[in-house]
Amino acid sequence: MNDDIGGSGYSLDDLSAYLDRGRTPAIAAIDRNPECQALLDAMTRFGALSHELVDRDGAEQPPSPGWLDGLLDTVAQEVRAGRDLPYTEGLVVTEGAVRTLVREAGDAVPGALVGSTRIREEGELTRIEIEISVLGDRPLVAVGDQVRGAVADALRRHTPLGDAAIDVTVVDVHLSDGAER
Repeated sequence: MNDDIGGSGYSLDDLSAYLDRGRTPAIAAIDRNPECQALLDAMTRFGALSHELVDRDGAEQPPSPGWLDGLLDTVAQEVRAGRDLPYTEGLVVTEGAVRTLVREAGDAVPGALVGSTRIREEGELTRIEIEISVLGDRPLVAVGDQVRGAVADALRRHTPLGDAAIDVTVVDVHLSDGAER
């Protein structure tokens, strides 16, 4: 994977350090770059959910270091602009913008964390496939339905994808004993 996020000249490690410093001193190449901003926002949301997990479980069994690296690599890949998705009347939406919108909407649901998003064109239908992790004390079906509803609402408000099919799959459940299934 190319370490240069959005042509900014900065890597994922650089963005992480920038976030840890409270985004100071300001770096214009990061602050004006939409891919960097999307990745920083995702890292902030991930941090908030991580704190919720630690507060709830105590640090009995911290997740493996590879888990965090894998998640951040997935987020970094998804915030890249990707291909243009053409729509009527000359409108174009990039895959990266849609993935960022999906991640923000899904991560806003209490107890949910979006792991990956795929966008598929099936003729006239756009299908959005979302994989999520859920805190084990939350009802899985209800959280999945809430993510689907939040994503559908965000797509209707901000894109021409209001009629997209949305599939949500729970791939991880974080249990109260610190185990992951």
